[in-house]
Parts: sequence; structure tokens; C-alpha cells
Amino acid sequence: MRVDSALRFTSVARLLTVILMVSALSACKTEKAPDQPTILGVPPSTAYLGVEYYYNFGAYGGEDILDYSLTNAPSWLALEDTSNKAREGIIMRGVPGLTGGNRGDADLGKIQDINLVTTDSRMAGLQPFDIEVKYNPLSLEADTFTEGSTAELEEGYRNHCTLPDLESSGEHEFTINQYASDGSVTGTKQLTVETHPVVVKVVLDQPSVTRVAVAFDLTSEYDATDCDNGFTAPHQRCDYSEANAGDAAVGQDLVALGSNSDLLLEQLDYLTYELDNNGNYTKGVVTFEPGITECYIRLEVVDDSFPEPSEAARLTLTEVRSGLAGLGESNSGVRSSLVIDDDEPVVVLETAAGGTRDALNVGDYREYVARIEGERTWEYRAKLGHSEDSTARLGTEFVIETYQNNSWAESDEVVFPASENEVPFRIRVDSAGYSNPSLDDRFILLTLNEGYQAGREYYARAADNSILRVNLNELAAPLALNAGDGFVATDVDIAHSGRIFVSGYDELNNDQVLVKIFDQKGALLQNIPVSDPAVALNTPETALATLKRKVPSGSTKVDRYEFAVAYSTDQPLTGTNENGGQDVVVHRFWYDTAVNGGEYVEDWVFRTGTAADDIVRSLALAGENGYVLVAGETNGSWPEQVPAGGFDSFLQRIDAPLDGNSYVPELAWTRQVGSAADDSVAGVSALSLTPILFGSAQGSVGGAPVIGGVDAYFYSATAGAGDISVNQVGSAGDEAVSDGLFEQSGLWLLGNGAGEYSVQETGEESRQLVHTPINTSAGFLLGYSSTGDINRAFTLNDPSDSAEEAFEAVMVFSGDLVAAGKSDGDFEGGAAGSAQGQGIATRISLLEPAGEEDTAFRNEWRAQLPVGDTEITALANYRDDEITMLARQAGQWLVLVYSPEGELLTPLN
Repeated sequence: MRVDSALRFTSVARLLTVILMVSALSACKTEKAPDQPTILGVPPSTAYLGVEYYYNFGAYGGEDILDYSLTNAPSWLALEDTSNKAREGIIMRGVPGLTGGNRGDADLGKIQDINLVTTDSRMAGLQPFDIEVKYNPLSLEADTFTEGSTAELEEGYRNHCTLPDLESSGEHEFTINQYASDGSVTGTKQLTVETHPVVVKVVLDQPSVTRVAVAFDLTSEYDATDCDNGFTAPHQRCDYSEANAGDAAVGQDLVALGSNSDLLLEQLDYLTYELDNNGNYTKGVVTFEPGITECYIRLEVVDDSFPEPSEAARLTLTEVRSGLAGLGESNSGVRSSLVIDDDEPVVVLETAAGGTRDALNVGDYREYVARIEGERTWEYRAKLGHSEDSTARLGTEFVIETYQNNSWAESDEVVFPASENEVPFRIRVDSAGYSNPSLDDRFILLTLNEGYQAGREYYARAADNSILRVNLNELAAPLALNAGDGFVATDVDIAHSGRIFVSGYDELNNDQVLVKIFDQKGALLQNIPVSDPAVALNTPETALATLKRKVPSGSTKVDRYEFAVAYSTDQPLTGTNENGGQDVVVHRFWYDTAVNGGEYVEDWVFRTGTAADDIVRSLALAGENGYVLVAGETNGSWPEQVPAGGFDSFLQRIDAPLDGNSYVPELAWTRQVGSAADDSVAGVSALSLTPILFGSAQGSVGGAPVIGGVDAYFYSATAGAGDISVNQVGSAGDEAVSDGLFEQSGLWLLGNGAGEYSVQETGEESRQLVHTPINTSAGFLLGYSSTGDINRAFTLNDPSDSAEEAFEAVMVFSGDLVAAGKSDGDFEGGAAGSAQGQGIATRISLLEPAGEEDTAFRNEWRAQLPVGDTEITALANYRDDEITMLARQAGQWLVLVYSPEGELLTPLN
């Protein structure tokens, strides 16, 4: 009994406790104040005409069911009758321009301080916002079209109209003018040609709730009455005038719908076409159904048979005929340029070897090749002619011959039978009546006569940037430099309207230093005495450099032409002070138009040196101030420099600031670097950001690590103090450097050694030079970066590795390298060879290989003078048109000329 009563009492107590706790919690809840009615969310700030505007607000708070209302709202915007059933809130929607009275454009603009108000009848919540109503903009998207090609259209991410079929072809009829040889119209011809459909996308930015129809119009700037000066329509020079160049003729090059295409192409229910005043379908309407944002205007490109440049037309959306949409964001118009590329076969004009540059002697002829590329089933033609920039004119300085009926006959039109893709033609330059008053050679820029070919059927067009350049060389025999004196030539350069500068000394007149200047015809323009003939020099090895720079003249700048010549001597010279041993002597000259109608006169002479011997090896002019760089070897000690032993290299800069009306030379700085042995200097370059000296040495140059026997080295300097970083490079063999140069890809070193060279990849970005011994001495060309990393290597050896080659000079020519020297064997491959040695030259292409299927033309060749006891000692580049060479034949010094493809234009007798 007690146990049961105790259990009952405990249960009742627990129940009372729970009731008291619940009552207490209920009392707490009823004491808290209700939350202020609050609207959640911020509606979009932009709406578009004809596009549904929708937003679902959330809300909380209040003691009772919330009511909602809008204040200051536009008429098109309203709240739904029923609230959001999923949660507290309200849905707001509308269509600007339609709902609220079909106000159209009147709904455009920005409405500020719209308020969504919610209330439970006791308290209220407010959500202010702004809405700007804009046009629903239309836009156009177009690719470049190509005649005769099937366009591609990929399905995109937008809701779009039915994709048009672009595989089928249409057809169009039109009339063309026919022309006489002078371009006058001789009649007309009706053509019916195939067309290929293309597509321009029309994009509606937002899906409209109503159908949108927009009109379009196809136009261009072409005007057949806009003639070249001196011509009146109808004429070829009107139909294809300069003003019409690049403009498509709508109705002939491009139509919206071909005249016969209605039954050939599918009917698109969203696209209709309209005729223009000329009876061509060039207009129409494209219609967007509700919800569609991408539709298509199908046009047709006419696949004619005329050679044409890329041409442009214009597609314009002209008006919205139904629905609400904007012609662009500001409704100011939508237009797109349409570009049509031609598909006619193209013609490339080349040398017989496949090049695009050549040189031809006046009084000679040479055969070239016209090559046609592209699909064709008919005979095609190409009318040849000179370009506007050509200084030689067809019919005046040269003629073109084609092979007809088993003989060559004058004709500037080449014919390609349907089965032939290459046709030969000749350029002939007659010496009789040839005239050229200019110092420079004339040159031919041969291309197609597009003015003649325009609008004529079955003529090919010129390939892009395809011009055959042929220099007309007037120096057709070796230029003898010492025919009347004992002149020994040591250096050559070309500058200033093709003038050939040759420096050297007269061994019959105290070794007087001379500079001879010739024009491109070989006529002597000046014979300039540099040193005093009364002072006996000792076979001075002169170095020569030229420069064209801009100098102030009043309020403007004019061209100033200069050259400098440097040599070494221990003899006293008027106006200079000896320093002991062989000193450096530099003379600078400038072209004075006031002297004898224009001649080079001496500007200044400057002498520097140590107490020992300082031997000039190379010279360069550079900079806006025309400073002079001298590189050489010294066994003395230049001021503030530390000799290393034997002969060291030195690099020197001479400035010449203007003092009044005269330039006064002054030594800017000299750097001296060397090894414990005798070092050799091969040259200096002013074309890099900082001057570079290069040479070879046996030992550590400036503390750089030794690599092999004789190593190559190079370094830069910009001041007389500070650290110099020497790049000592090469292989385990001997690399004796004889010349070098700097160009965009880095430094090239020319030299000779008994090795074959290659570059081996040793890591992801690491290479090393590999030297393999060979039987005889050969040339090498090693390409280095400015920091001493090997990039490329070439070996210049005779095919049988049985002759001794000695290369002395290298230069850049038309993006390649040309090197020259001598050989006592068959370097060319087929030459007789001579134990006395023969001059040799070679062109090395720097075009990088592009894989196994690489078919790019590489202008590489080897040449060997056919006479013994000859050598080529220096090179000069004439406009990338000719390779000018300083050569020795026994005791005679000559200037020889080679064509870009290795043809000797000045044959030796």
C-alpha cells in the first residue's frame, strides 16, 4: 500500500512541475513584442520593353497576415492577386510597353522611389527601389565569308530559330560589262552563276513575350559612277575604280536571295525577302517568335570568276516592324560589315629556284616561273606588270617574254592551261636605250596587273604579299680598284644612295691611306686622301664604317651622311700627338652638299694610344651623336686599365660633341680585357643595346673559365669603369674567330677550325656545343645569345672534307647569313679547285625547320670563283638586292657582285 501511494504522489508532482514550466514559458512568449513587417529582396534595376519583368519578394514580421501594395509604380508593374503560397511574400510582375495600357516606348526611362509596402494593419514595412526601362536591343554577328565555300553554323546556347541548311547551292543571274584592252566598255554579258548561302546571326538580347519582326537591308559603298580621274562611266576604271576598291557590288558579289534560288534553297518561315529598285533581292524581314533570342538572315555569296581583293558590304537592321525591340541599345541603328574573300586561283611569281628576290644585269635576260595555286577546271590567265613602287617600268626599262609556239615572244600575259600549274616567263633588260640617272640601281617589283584584270573572267589574282623583286645591276664587270696605282683594299661598305666605299692604302705612295667612293655603275665619284702622302706608313690595315643620322638644322632635322676610317701608325701626323709605338688614328668625314655639288670632306682626325702598340681591328659608327667605336689589340696599358699579358683586347668609344659649328672629338672611355697570352680581336658591333667586342684567345679572358684550346669570347662595355662579364665560349677544340656580327637573334661568330659543329639538347632549356674532329680546316658559324648560351651552329666544309677552307667575312643578307673566304679545293661541289686558293662564298638560311613536311624555300647556295689565286676578304650588303664582295685576284683588287641566289654578276675573265 505504501509503495503504490508513494508512486502516485511522485507522478503527480512531476506532472505539476511540467505544467508550471510550460505556463512560465507561455507567459514569457506573450510578453515579447512582434517584429516589424520586413520585405526581403532587391528587385532587378533594369527592365526591357516587351520582356516580362518578374520578382518574388519574401517577407516576415507583423502580428497578422501581411497585405502588400505598390506606390509610385509605373502602370505596367503590378502585384499578383495572390501572395506567395510557399512562404511569406508577394510576386511582382509586368511587361513594359504592354501591360498597363500598351504604352510602348512611353514606358522607357528610369522610375525612382517605387515603394513596395506591407502591413498587418497595425505596423508597416517598406522596400524602396528604382527601375530603368530600356530597349530590348537587337545586334548582328557575322563571320568572314569566302566565295565558293560552304559556310558553317554551329548550334549555340540561345533559344534560336531553325538552323538554315547551308549545304545546298543557289543561283543568280546578273549582267557584266566587257572591256577592251584600254578598259573601255565593248558590250555586256549575261551570267548565271552558282551561289553559296551564308548566315548572319540576329540576336535579341532578352526573350520577348510577343513576336518581333525586324527589317534588314544589304548595301555597300560601291558606286559604278565613281570613276578614277580622267574617266567617265561606263568604263573599267569606273566599275573598278580606286574609290570602289574593297567594296562589294551588291547584286553581283552578294545578294540576300539569288534570282533563281527560290526553288533551290529551303523556305524559312521566319525569313522573307524583298526586291530593291534594281530588281535584286537585297532586303527582307526576319521574325522572332516569343521566347526566341537568336535568328538568322540567310544571304548568298556569288561564286563568280573574277579576281578580286577582299570586299566589304553592309547589313543594316532598318526598322522594327512589329513587337517591341530596339535597333541597338540606344535604338539608333544596327549595322554589320560583311567581308567576302575571293576564291579565285592565286599566282605566285618566283625565281627558278623558288625565291622572290633576284638581280639581273642590264643587257641580259633570265627565266622565272609563274605558279598558280587553287582549284580550277578552266584555263586561267595572269597579266603581269610592275607595282607602283617599282623604279623600273615595264615597256621602258624591261620587257616580259612568254614561250609561244616553240619560241620566246614579248608578252606580259601568261596562260595556264587547265592541266599546268607552272608556266615560265622571261625578264629581258636591253642595254640599248637604257637610262638611269640615279646613283642607285633601278629595281623591278613584279606583280599582277590588277587594274587590267579587274572584272575580266578567268584571270587569277595575286597571292598575298607576292612580289618578285629583281634588281637591275649596272656593274656587269669586275670593278678594278688598283688599275692605275698601287691601291691595296682592306675594307668595303655601301651607303648613301648605293655608294661603294672602299678603304685601303697605296703601296706605291708611302702606303698612303685612301678611301675610294664609286657609284653602282662603277664610276669613281671620289678618291679621298686620308693620310699625308709625305708620311711613310707601314701597310696599314684600315677599318671602315658608315653612318646616316639625323642632326638639327634650325627648327628641323636633316640627314647627315658620315664615314670613318681607322688604322694604326707610329709615325707623326700633322695635328696629332704620338703616344709611343703604334697608335690608333681615326678620321671622320661628312657629306657636304656645298662642296663641288656634294662631296665628302674631313670632319676631324683623332689619335689615341698607349706607350706600346695598339692595333686597330674593327670600327663602328652609331648613335644619334655619331660616336665611334674602335676595337683592337694592345700590348700596352690604357689609362685606368690593367693589362693581363701579351696582347689584350681593347674597346674604345670616341665622342664628337658639337662645339659651335664644329664637331670636336674626345675620348669617352677605353676598356682593356685579356688573357695571359696574345688575344685576337675579330670585330665590334654597335647594333646591340651595348657595344659588343668579339674575338678568340688561348687562355682565360678576364677570368672566364677556359673551355678548350683556342676559345671564342665576347663582352660588352658602356663605360670606362665597372665590372665586365666576359662570355668565353666554344668547345674542346679550337675556335679561332675571324669575323662576327650581331643581329636580332643574337651574336654570330665566324671562324675556322678542324671540326664539325652541332648543338645538342641537354635539358628542357639547355644546349651545348658539340665538336667532332674532321680531317681539314673548315669554317664555322656559331650563334650565341647575349648571355653566352649556344643557339645554333653551322659547319662550312667542302663536301669531301679534303680541302682547307679559310673564312674571313660574314654579313646579314635578307634575314640569312652570307660568309666568304677562300678554299684550296672543291668547296662548291663541282669546282675544279686550285692549290693557290679560290675565293668562295656561301649563303646560310636562318629559317628554322618546321617539321618533316616543311616545304619552305631556303635560299642556300655555294659559289666558288673560277680563277686561282683569289680570295674574298670583305662583304657589303646592297639593299638586300646584291652581295658586294671585296676580292683579290693575284695582285689585283676587285669589287665583285653576286645575286641573292649566288649568280656572279661580274664574271672574271
